[in-house]
Amino acid sequence: MSSISGLMFSGRPMSYKSCLAALLLSLGMGGAWASNGDLAKPQMVPAGERVANYLQSYLTTIGTIVEAKKSGGILEGSQTYRAIVVYNPDQQRLEISLVGSVEGPDTIQDMLEALKKIILGLNPKLQKYFGVTLDDADFSMDYLYAKTGKVLVRYRNGRYSTGTETDKTPALTASPQATPGT
Repeated sequence: MSSISGLMFSGRPMSYKSCLAALLLSLGMGGAWASNGDLAKPQMVPAGERVANYLQSYLTTIGTIVEAKKSGGILEGSQTYRAIVVYNPDQQRLEISLVGSVEGPDTIQDMLEALKKIILGLNPKLQKYFGVTLDDADFSMDYLYAKTGKVLVRYRNGRYSTGTETDKTPALTASPQATPGT
């Protein structure tokens, strides 16, 4: 009797044939859990995309902690904000948007400056993990007013401007709601 030690079923060793059948069954069922082969394709991902994903996760975590603690500081208070980080491969730079309900340009500029300080403060980790060190030319920032979707303050190449000075981007608008069954 062939058996594989350690594999027991009902107190008896599992036979070689039973073990092989169980293995083949589990391998066959693996396709049911990962049915989209495109998701498993290896692809080269630009460092900028990986950095953007890292920063997005980091800033989301910081935002959650700040909201939970309500400990004070420039990004705190009753104002809720969200940071969005994407990599623009055409411009080879990160685009960072901060969405919130603050309207004062000076306060917004202070918030963006604090955000810039956080991002640039991550350079040692970005260098270690991705071989990248960021400076002002590697990212742009926009502050969008949540109630209108309009850009109130922009940050480009070390300079701040109000959204109206360089606003060529249309305001965000809510997409029409899809009705069930359509």
